[in-house]
Amino acid sequence: MAKVSGSVPNFANGVSQQAMALRLASQGEFQVNAYSTVVDGLKKRPPTQRIETLGNSLGTAVHAHMINRDASERYEVIMSPSGIRVFDLIGDEKVVTSPDGYTYLNYSGGASRPPYRSITVGDYTFVTNMTKKVAMASTTEPEAKSEAIINVMAGNYGKDYKIMLNGAVVAWYRTPDGTSANQSPAVDTAFISRRLATGEAVDLLTTVNDKPNGDWVWKTTDTSLAANGITAENGWTVKVSRGTIYIKKNDGTPFSIGVEDGYNGHAMKAIKEHVQDFADLPAYCEEGVVVKVSGSVTTKFDDYYVKFGKQSPSDDASTPGVWREVPAPGIKTSFDPATMPHILVRNADGTFTFKRATWASRVAGDLVTIPEPSFVGLTVNEMVFFKNRLGFLSGENVILTCAGEFFDFWRGTATTLLDDDPIDVAATENGVSVLRAAEAFNDRLVLFADQKQFTFMGNELLTPKTASIRATTSFAMSSLTRPVATGSSIFFPVARGQFSMIREYRIDENGIADAEDVTGHVPQYVPGAVVKMAASTHEDILVVLTDAEPAAIYVYKYYWVNGQKLQSSWSKWTFPGVTRVIDIGFVSSQLFIVFDRGGEAFLECMDVQPGGIDVNQKFVTHLDRRFVINNPSVEYDAYLDRSYIPMELNITLDNYVCVTAGSVEKKMEPGLALQIVESGADFVVVQGDVRGVPLYFGIPYEMRYTLSTIYIRQQSQGGGTSVISEGRLQLLQILFQFSKTAYFSVEVTPLAQDKRTYFTNGRMMGDPENRVDRIHLSDGSFRLPILCRNDRVKIELVNDSYLPCSILSAEWIANYVRKTQRL
Repeated sequence: MAKVSGSVPNFANGVSQQAMALRLASQGEFQVNAYSTVVDGLKKRPPTQRIETLGNSLGTAVHAHMINRDASERYEVIMSPSGIRVFDLIGDEKVVTSPDGYTYLNYSGGASRPPYRSITVGDYTFVTNMTKKVAMASTTEPEAKSEAIINVMAGNYGKDYKIMLNGAVVAWYRTPDGTSANQSPAVDTAFISRRLATGEAVDLLTTVNDKPNGDWVWKTTDTSLAANGITAENGWTVKVSRGTIYIKKNDGTPFSIGVEDGYNGHAMKAIKEHVQDFADLPAYCEEGVVVKVSGSVTTKFDDYYVKFGKQSPSDDASTPGVWREVPAPGIKTSFDPATMPHILVRNADGTFTFKRATWASRVAGDLVTIPEPSFVGLTVNEMVFFKNRLGFLSGENVILTCAGEFFDFWRGTATTLLDDDPIDVAATENGVSVLRAAEAFNDRLVLFADQKQFTFMGNELLTPKTASIRATTSFAMSSLTRPVATGSSIFFPVARGQFSMIREYRIDENGIADAEDVTGHVPQYVPGAVVKMAASTHEDILVVLTDAEPAAIYVYKYYWVNGQKLQSSWSKWTFPGVTRVIDIGFVSSQLFIVFDRGGEAFLECMDVQPGGIDVNQKFVTHLDRRFVINNPSVEYDAYLDRSYIPMELNITLDNYVCVTAGSVEKKMEPGLALQIVESGADFVVVQGDVRGVPLYFGIPYEMRYTLSTIYIRQQSQGGGTSVISEGRLQLLQILFQFSKTAYFSVEVTPLAQDKRTYFTNGRMMGDPENRVDRIHLSDGSFRLPILCRNDRVKIELVNDSYLPCSILSAEWIANYVRKTQRL
């Protein structure tokens, strides 16, 4: 028999579900309401501080979203099919109006969490219902009219200008032969167009008697549209504008039109519905005429449509107009706003409006040149903001708006692809990869499908020409909640039977991505499906909500140094009286939580920063639902030594504790527990004189940590440590090192024997700081007997008081009997 000793260097790595012999010495069997830190050791989790009651009409199935607008404005949004409620983070409810109602939030089925996704950009919070398919509205571009234009581009001597309708010549004008310079007005394009339309000579033709030299007299063979009955009386509209003739059949009856100019089609062109080249269009035309410019005959992808109009509203008929690009006639131009994601807008007066968004309409092209965004006919599964563009994930596609225009998904022109045009790219693989989530990460967008991950990238300037998607990893992912980016990692959940896995997605300096399973040592720890995650980059902490245990928060604490993870701690936080955790969200080091306690919702917060202390104290008072009364209106009974304190809250239904929070006059030391003698709906009576003394009221909660089985450990040849399980290890004593501690207890339970409890309050005889009516935080050690075999005893650290504790490490002494000789 030999007396041996060993140590547990720290308690920083939470719980482990590995075999006892495979665990690290710093991993425990059970950890609840304890916070693993590399600075303060194992300490009691921070308390929750009561902010405000949110009421009891939030519903059983709600979607919660935190708006972090700026450093001074933050809001908690609660959504359900019955409506939307908005609270600031001090609990004041804001007015929400909905001119379009809440129909968009309806969905079928009894999901515990509504199928919504939300994202905030400035004062706009975009909300998508993942069960609603996007549709186009019935609004269409006006249909093409039964109209045509004749563009007289040049006048030539001795040529026949003819117009044919439905195969018959209806206008014919022969220009003079050019034998005299005085004939030049007769080849003016304006004259030719009027001659063909109306037959008028416009005072250019005279007789021999008028001009004795006869230079303006020539023989003509002509007829006009008017002469052939192409008039208003017969249902036609004919207008002449400089060198352009406009012809329309008023009843919409189709007609064919052709021209001859004796110049191989270079002097006059008939344009009906389409034209080959943009240069063939006239400078003067009837306003509102739409023409398709076909371009190359070998492809349809260079076709576009233009409409004639004034350059400015003040222009008259003498001013050349302009051809502007428009959508194809008869095409749908607008999204149905009832099916598109809606917006919750923060108004200038502090109120909010939930309404349909005004999405930009199509301004050019047809279904070939500018097809509808790929989300039309599908649901919008997620929204993301990336490089000054709002993006939708729908099916296998990522669809981003125009740069800087968060409501515009349409290209501005069909003639060229501009750098600020929308982007619509598919994540194509051998199988179908429906995109479920996205996170902006470094200079790229990481896309998550059910079984794959992709990266969406561009150059420094993201354009439709530079955007590309490539597959990076192939890990399954749960689609119930979106991933969380924190620092250089992205955490995402994976469904694994009755439990969930959390993976940590990282990209190394070579651009190679991987996703490590951070629950590998606790595969059956996170129960059910993950429904919400939140992370703080300030504190390197991830918190997780699940549907199987809705009243608890699962906590992952990690710590990286020089590319190595030194801490990977899983634990659980529970809260007295909580039925369900509705929402979680970090603002810097503060975790804001919305609790459901018996059907009533409460907004509370928790400060998880290490080393934090309460005002006017040296430690944190660990009471949940804690609130402070700074200047109580006290009626003091000197005879009974009791103080009557009126209260706005009813604390009779819960096990509240009263603790002094310090006082300026030093009348009472901070951190002293006062006896609550009596309480009612609007008052509380405590023992002692608390006039001028601020008081904390809250509910105590219990911290519990169970040590793993203690083994003798030795360095293994392959690196690391291994345990020696051969022989008998009889534990004699254990010594816990602690710091800044006022109380904790140790429960020792030998196999099949009664539990023994040992406690310490950190006080030492002879210490000058050890005074009555003062909470003393001490550094030291606590030694207690074990007297059991190492694998037949359970050792638990417990703190069920409001006082702090910080346990750094442990050392143990044992008798070791080796039955064999190790070689």
